[in-house]
Amino acid sequence: MKNSFVVDENLTGKTIKQYFELQGFSTTQIKRFKYDGHILVNGQAVTVRHLLKFGDVVEIATNDRLNTPTFADTPADLLFYDEFLYVAYKPYGVAIHPDLAHREDTFGNMLATTFGEGFELHIVTRLDKTTDGLVLGALDEVTAQKLNQLQIERKIQKVYRAVVEGILQGEGKIDLPLLRAGNKTVVAENGANALSFYKSLRLGEQNTVVELTLGTGRTHQLRAHLSAIGHPIVGDELYGASKNKRIMLACVKLQLEHPVTKRLLTIELPQIYRENLQSLLI
Repeated sequence: MKNSFVVDENLTGKTIKQYFELQGFSTTQIKRFKYDGHILVNGQAVTVRHLLKFGDVVEIATNDRLNTPTFADTPADLLFYDEFLYVAYKPYGVAIHPDLAHREDTFGNMLATTFGEGFELHIVTRLDKTTDGLVLGALDEVTAQKLNQLQIERKIQKVYRAVVEGILQGEGKIDLPLLRAGNKTVVAENGANALSFYKSLRLGEQNTVVELTLGTGRTHQLRAHLSAIGHPIVGDELYGASKNKRIMLACVKLQLEHPVTKRLLTIELPQIYRENLQSLLI
């Protein structure tokens, strides 16, 4: 697969690695691009540390073997699809993309089973293994490039719901810079600008169901921001929460303008999945 784009004002001054992080790639996935693919800027090979300039033409080629996953035992559940793109439900505990550690048991493998022979994996909105919910993907490389551009321009709206520790009332924003540190994201003065919005939906005796939206797209942004204000997501031990059977976070809504038909798409997580998530969603 080869993905190409032209650097605009949103990416000027950022590194290739920061671009990957803005797209929601995990550290493992970034390493895959670093070692298994090659990155060209204006036709010249560069590293993930390369600083982008306005007007640069960036090409990212990945190993075709990783872009054509093998079939899994279980297909993915499609909530919307046409000849260009799809939205599907990713279960909790499933890694999203095949890599050296997960070759046949990922969401990508489930999608391959759903779509059959000839399927190429172009996932646009990624979720952590410990987050479930809606995922947007493209069925061809051209649509993938268009959707990735919408992602860069913050024109794909993602809405999450979570159960957080403690009582968090009302609504507000969390405007704290974030820095990637090992396997965590932490608040740091020298970090990248990061903005999250929350709205309380239901209060419990010891926790709160909240709706969350993103003003920026940093790795682990919601998890780090909620922890920083003293309300880590239930079950998120990495960010200071008590142990629970799962991390209580899911992507419940996607909204975007279809890059080809120009139709406004609004896809919400159906009730059947909300029931499976128990108290996570209301």
